[in-house]
Formats: sequence, structure tokens, C-alpha cells
Amino acid sequence: MTRPPRFMLLTLFITTVMASCTGGSPADVGEVPGHADLRAEIVQLRRDVVLERVQVALRNNGPEEVVVERLLLRAPGFDSAGPVPKDSPVPPGQVVNLPVAHGDVRCDAAGAPVTRGDALVIVWVRSAAAPEQSRTRLTARDPQGYLRRIATLACRQRRLAGEVDLRFGSAWRPERTPDGVVLHGSVEARLLIDEPRDVTQVGGTVIYGLLPDAPADGVPDPLAALTPQRPTASVPVKVVASRCDGHSIGEVKQPYAFLVWMGEAGSEGTAVQLEVEPASIRALQKVCRL
Repeated sequence: MTRPPRFMLLTLFITTVMASCTGGSPADVGEVPGHADLRAEIVQLRRDVVLERVQVALRNNGPEEVVVERLLLRAPGFDSAGPVPKDSPVPPGQVVNLPVAHGDVRCDAAGAPVTRGDALVIVWVRSAAAPEQSRTRLTARDPQGYLRRIATLACRQRRLAGEVDLRFGSAWRPERTPDGVVLHGSVEARLLIDEPRDVTQVGGTVIYGLLPDAPADGVPDPLAALTPQRPTASVPVKVVASRCDGHSIGEVKQPYAFLVWMGEAGSEGTAVQLEVEPASIRALQKVCRL
């Protein structure tokens, strides 16, 4: 029988000792000589969704404060956004949330997410007892399945974007009202596959409101029903100012990220981003100039 190399036996011995000392798998715990042991969990707050990020909830189970100087998230099915500089103290016995971009989602050939396996968090830390920066690897728990849900939605949105072309029409009509300029236009939908799809809802951004421009008999439900026999539709819409104050304009990162809900016939649909061309941006600036 072939004997395993000595370094394999040594690795196995160290792994076994760590597991017995910590009471769990060594992948779940990060221990660096001179530092506290750390645990990581993935969470996501409402404001994180728009910013395409999650939070790493880092718990310090050790006796002294550590300072996280850099953090890297590696999640299956996501392209890593790279290490993020931090200067974040984590006191003993406490949890500190550290924001980090989750990176672009990878989808397989069928349009499904590739999220098998656990997320890995790498942190560079120091402490008073060990002022030299050290690196440790943590398996991040994700009990709520945030990363899986993010990837599933992103892959679905990507698939739907390839099934229906959605963009603003080229004709815009501004109307001056006591509340400001209202811009009348349309969302043009074109079916790209041989299956029916419904356009069910439109939504604006922080700066602009986007609403159906309802006829006298009310808003149709769905807004448009696309079929192979009738593959195109023009949905009347109007754009109004939502928050044109200086603070909102200064904070907004995606002023033209309009959404349209679209999906299988009879469904509520999934929000996908609308294509906004330069001519439409020029028209929109009559409502709120950024």
C-alpha cells in the first residue's frame, strides 16, 4: 500500500486538532495567532439592493478588539469585486456589518445561477496583541440564502432581457402643469421569442416617477400582452418629477434606472431595467435637470 506524503499527514493532523478545539468544522472559524476567532455571516439590508452589495456580519468571539483592514468576498456564481479597504474595529463579543459588493452574477447556458458551495470571506486583521497584519479565511454562513436569491433574480432578469426588447419610444411630448413638467411618451416592447410574455407594470427612479398614461377607461391589465402573432406593443407612459432637490440629485447613482415588470403570460412579472437612449435622456431633463 502506498503511504500518503508526510505533508498530507501533517495537514490532516492540524485540521483534526482545530476541529476538536473549536467544536466545529475549521472552515467555519477563522483563527490567527494573536487574534480573536471570527465568524462571518451574509446579510443584506434594503439599501444594499440598489447598491448591488451585501454585508458581511463579522462576529468577534475572542477576548480583544480586532481591526479589519481589508475584506474580500468570494461567492460561488459571482465574479469577485476584489478586496475592499476597511478600517473597522470589531470589539470582543460584538458583531459589525461590513458592506462589500457581491460582484457580477454568472449564469449557466440555461440561464440558471451557479451558486453551489459556500461563500468565502478573507479578512486582513490586526490587534493590539498582534499589530502585524494577518490574513484569515472564513466560510460565511448565509442562512437566509441572500446570495442564492440575488443570483436567481439576476439570471432571471438577464434571461427576460433576451426575450423582450424594452425601450422608451422616440416621441416625447412635454406638458407644463402647476406641479411642473409632465413628459408624455411610450415604452416600446418587442417580443424576441416564440412564447407569449406580458408587460405588467412600470416604475420610476429616485429622481423620476414613471406611470402608465392611462386612457379614460383606466389602465389595462396587463399593460401589454405580447404573442408571436402580435409581437410588438406601445405602452403609453408619463414621466413626472419625484425628487428633484439638490440632495437627492447629489446622492443618486442611477438616475435613469427605470424598471418594467415583464414575464410569462398571466404572471406578475419580474422587474427588468429599461433601455434609455441619449435622446430620451435629453427629453427627461426637461422634467428634472441633473
